[in-house]
Amino acid sequence: MTEIKTDKNYQLKMDNLINIMRNSGFLNNSRVESAIKKTPRHEFVPMSLQEKAYDDIPIPIMNNQTVSQPSVVSRMTEWLDVREGQKILEIGSGSGWQSAILSYLVGHGTIFSIERHPELVNFAKENLEKIGIKNVSVTLGDGSLGLPKESPFDRIIITAACEKIPQSLFEQLSINGLLIAPVGEFTQSLVLIKKTPHGVLEIKNEPGYVFVPLLGKFYSEKY
Repeated sequence: MTEIKTDKNYQLKMDNLINIMRNSGFLNNSRVESAIKKTPRHEFVPMSLQEKAYDDIPIPIMNNQTVSQPSVVSRMTEWLDVREGQKILEIGSGSGWQSAILSYLVGHGTIFSIERHPELVNFAKENLEKIGIKNVSVTLGDGSLGLPKESPFDRIIITAACEKIPQSLFEQLSINGLLIAPVGEFTQSLVLIKKTPHGVLEIKNEPGYVFVPLLGKFYSEKY
């Protein structure tokens, strides 16, 4: 994959964002920090909002979706404890920014990302292609059902709010695999779950987040 050289203006903004996330306790892992630095956020937001790309805020994109707040992306990525060579399922491609960060962390591994909006599938693919990322597969589909033909997955990340984590996703997670999701109806808690030979175990739970909702057949056709 190609390492993108950002211009000096964006580089200064990236450095400032990294410092903000470090100082607020949302960035504590050097591998995750390196992956974020290699992934220019301004390449994954609408051109009209590129000047806000390195603010620690969510940025709206099409279909009432957002590029998640950087500190939240950092938190979720760190908790997921991604390793070289893993296979990861991402539910909700959005602009492709989270996928791109994960792609650096897995190295020769693979990211499978599912998105229900055709326009966002194309947007994410274009963004990933223009920075030379080749180990991410973006698929149009129902994220609540997962991607059983490619399972099991070492890690699963859900980037939209779940009232309840779909059982099909637990089934597609490998033994000793980790799943992270924002769980809750109006506000969410970030929940990290490990699948063990004896069932699922909640590892971490942190309240105080707000995500757009996960939609799909698992949630009674709430389209």
